[in-house]
Amino acid sequence: MSTTWIIIIALLFLAVLWNSRRNMRRWKERKRRSFRDHYYEKKKEKGPEEKTDRRDNSSDL
Repeated sequence: MSTTWIIIIALLFLAVLWNSRRNMRRWKERKRRSFRDHYYEKKKEKGPEEKTDRRDNSSDL
């Protein structure tokens, strides 16, 4: 009975260890990204769109 508990605890420990390493890898990838550059790239992809004033749209409600 005690060996089954040891196996279960070991499996849970390995699952937590694997998840922690996976999260650290994702965190490091996000840390390297430049959000400002990414924002301007997306803005260029959209292209020039008509800018609407929110005050004009509020009267439609």
